[in-house]
Amino acid sequence: MSLIITVRHGVHLSGIRVTDKTFLLKHLHSRDVYDTTLNIPHPYTETDADWWIQKRIEHTRRLGQEVSFAIRDDEARLIGVVSADSLQLGTTHRAEIGYWLARPWWGQGIMTDAVRTFVRYAFTDLHLRRLTAHVFESNVGSARVLEKNGFKLEGRLRKHVSKDGQLLDGRLYGLLKEDLF
Repeated sequence: MSLIITVRHGVHLSGIRVTDKTFLLKHLHSRDVYDTTLNIPHPYTETDADWWIQKRIEHTRRLGQEVSFAIRDDEARLIGVVSADSLQLGTTHRAEIGYWLARPWWGQGIMTDAVRTFVRYAFTDLHLRRLTAHVFESNVGSARVLEKNGFKLEGRLRKHVSKDGQLLDGRLYGLLKEDLF
């Protein structure tokens, strides 16, 4: 399955592939993505990539539908991810989304459009009614991506997550299907 996003010719979303390992290792070796996310380890190893890819492929096979998408450039190389990894279709009306984009593509509107495409897919194809997202208080760029896609700030979470020995504040965003359709 491939979903077209409109920011640049050729940028699209598609399923996770075993061949994405090279690009995961390339993009996640620096701290840029690690510093803005909670669940991506640093340093990012081959074992991490193998585990993550296999988990995504098995999850898709079990569900029969994609819930994790690679963001791909015009040559179909992975440059980021947008997903609802923990979603169990048919058991709930809601999911939490997560996303990251490799540093060279920041500031080009790619993530805003990738999230927009994923949100429409989640509400129409996955039949969800509510999406949520958590971001670090300091991650202004990620908050803007959500706000541009209609997500509403539902709360500030003081000392909500522990990362590198520090307790960090977070923001909780939510979006209802009826907000868009």
